[in-house]
This record gives sequence, C-alpha cells and structure tokens, in this order.
Amino acid sequence: MIETFIVFLCAILAGIFSGLMPGVGGLVVMSIAFPFLMEMDPVNILVFYIVLISIDQYFNGITAIIFALPGSSMNVPTLIEGHALFKNGSGGKAVMYAALGSWFASIFSVLLIIALLPILYSIYGIWTTLIQAILFGIATVTVILVSRNNVFVSILFFLLGGTLAQVGYDLEKGEPVLTFGFEILYNGIPTMPLLASLFVLPVLITNYHKKHGKIEFVGVTVKGYIDTILDLKHYWVTLVRSSFLGSIGGFVPGLSYAFSSIFSYTIERWIRQRKNTYNYNGDVNCLIASESANNAGAFTQMIPLLFLGIPITASEALIYNILVSRGLPIDIEWFSNTFETIVVFFVISATIGMLLAGKYVNLLKVLNGVNIGYLYIGIMSVLIVLIYLVGTSEYSGIEYVIIAACLVPLGLCFVGRDSTPLIFGFILHEPLYDAFYRIYALYF
Repeated sequence: MIETFIVFLCAILAGIFSGLMPGVGGLVVMSIAFPFLMEMDPVNILVFYIVLISIDQYFNGITAIIFALPGSSMNVPTLIEGHALFKNGSGGKAVMYAALGSWFASIFSVLLIIALLPILYSIYGIWTTLIQAILFGIATVTVILVSRNNVFVSILFFLLGGTLAQVGYDLEKGEPVLTFGFEILYNGIPTMPLLASLFVLPVLITNYHKKHGKIEFVGVTVKGYIDTILDLKHYWVTLVRSSFLGSIGGFVPGLSYAFSSIFSYTIERWIRQRKNTYNYNGDVNCLIASESANNAGAFTQMIPLLFLGIPITASEALIYNILVSRGLPIDIEWFSNTFETIVVFFVISATIGMLLAGKYVNLLKVLNGVNIGYLYIGIMSVLIVLIYLVGTSEYSGIEYVIIAACLVPLGLCFVGRDSTPLIFGFILHEPLYDAFYRIYALYF
C-alpha cells in the first residue's frame, strides 16, 4: 500500500512535468521512468500510467490556454479557443471552464464504462473496419467544413498536411519519399517542429496584429470555481455530447483520445457555426468540448487493454512490453481484475488535477502588465529549446531545430489564415490511410 501511494505521488509530479513541457508527452515520461517501471508491482505500473495521463491533461490545457503552446496535437483546439479568451482578458474563465469540464468528463467516462460493462464484449464484437473508416471520414469532412478558410483552401491545407506526413524513407519500397535528397528528412517530419512552425508561429503573429497590448489576467478563485460550477448548467448539452464522443473515441481501438479531442471539437464548432452562435474571439463551448473529450478519452483508452488485452497507444504498448518481458500473467482476466483499482485512482487524480491546476494558474498572475509581444517572443524562444530537447531523445536535437527553421517560411504564408486543417491532415493521415486501405483490401 505504501509503495502504491509513493507511485501515486510520483505519477502526479510526472504528469505536472509532462503537462508543463510541450512536446514531452506521456510516452517520453514513461520512457524516462522505464527502469523504475521494470521493478514495480504490475498493478502499480497501470496506476502510474493512468494518474500520469490524467494530471497531464489538466496542465497541457493550461499551457495551451495561457502560453499558446500545444502540449501535444490534441491541444490544438484548446489553443485556438482558450488562448483567444486569454488574450481578451478571460484567461481565468477559460481555465475554470476547461478544468471543470474535464473533471465532469472524467466522471462521465467512468460511469459510462461501468454502465457498459455487461455488454462491453458485445460492443467490441460489432466493431468493424467499415465503422472505423466512417468515423474517420466524418471527422475529416467536419474538420474541413468548420475551418475559418473557405472549403477549397481547407481541402488544400488538409491535403498538404497529408503530403507532409508522407515525407521520409519508405521501408517497404526501400526508397526515400519527398526528401529531395536530404537525409535529415529520412525519419519524416517530426510533429513538434511542424506544430511550432506551421501552427503556433502563424497563430502568435496573427494574434499580435489583432491585439498587442499588455496582459490582463485575474487568475482563478474559489468563488470563481463555484460560479463556474453553477454556470455549467448552460453548457450541459455540450458537456454530455463531448464527454460521450470523447469516451467513444478513447475506447475504440485505432482512435484513442487524440482523435477524441479533434472529433469532439470539430463537431461542436460545426454545430455552433450552423446556429450562427460561434464566437471567433474564443468560444467557451468549443473549449469545453475539446478539453472534456480529452479527459474522457484518457480513461476509456485503457478499456481495450483491460478487457481485450490490446494496447492501443505507444505508452500502453510499453506497459505491455514490460509485463511480457517480466514473464507476468497478462491474460484478459488479470487486466479486468485491475479495473476497480484503475477507476479509483483515476477519479482521485482527476480531482487533484483540477485543484492543482487552479493553484498553478494563480502563480502566473506575475505576467500581468507584460507586453504580450514580449510573451510571444519568449514563447518562441522556449519552443526552440523544447524542440531541441525533444529531438535529443531521438539523438536528433539539431536536426529538429533545422527542420523547424526550414518550415518557418511556409508557416509565414499561413499568417491570417487557419492552418488547423493542415495540422489535422498531418495528424490524422496515418489512421485515415490505414482505415481506408483496409476497406479497399476487404471489399474491393
């Protein structure tokens, strides 16, 4: 029990670190902790992971809202809506809605899975490649339709993102693809440099031109949390819808909670644009949708592992590898027996994450009065350092920085435009291609 408590505390600290350091992510932290995980009790390994990703979601969201830094690709929607609210003096409001929406979604996902337990195996039994392809198709069309660009430009951006995802050395064909003879591109274009140069940089420049005064940030208060809780009744439809979509995306093999966030956000934005209620200066409903789906999917992504013995993320594959290498029993019965423990620790960590997020945000009030232009310069400087650090984990620190620098001229072309379809095209390319390739192989 003492060991589990120590693991729990270490996972909270690891989640905070992962959330505050854009581009680090749960997999990097899990890799750093690998030697320690190898010595842990098997159940504690799962506890470490579920607490880590739960805490990570809260702090990733804050980083995206305040500093316009997407902790990962799934935080792109949070950056779009949350930082716009922050820039307009509603940063505290954005943080509180994101945190409380995330907590609600966490509880919702737990209750949903508990309710589905009797029929869970049947649900997985009817899941087919066709259904998965349809979901990806809907997500793709929605991403294009809800963009701030016209449809033609959004399609071009999405295709450009998919094309950039093709860059690298094709092992099956034994030849480079779109590398133009540069060996630096043989491993493909990394996500972090691409996000920094083609999304964050254009967003910061566009925001600076719109408003470049001083930062006005009131932080969060206990009263603010209470008022936000009472006000959530006006957003209950968005909360339930995004929590459900996030849960579905999480526990479906091949999707995971990165897709959940993108899918839920695009659906919510499409609905609000259809009703002419979407706020282009930062939309609370869309922010809630993105963050809620994140946290709902963070829990339900464990379900394929617990009930099917199938790891659906790289981090879960790492866990599976540890258990296998230690010769531990990894049958479905063992995984299922850990479900109750995972639920308890996830709910506790979600509650702690919500409270810690508020404490951390108030420390950031020291930014008040700082010219937002200086903040943006600082953000890009930090990004360069982070790109290098993320690259060093793959022995490619300088290469990552060079790739980011080479992408900057293209990123400048997106100033004043919405490059979200390009990012989503880059992110969704592989699962989208795999789904439709399987459809072609099965039916044609």
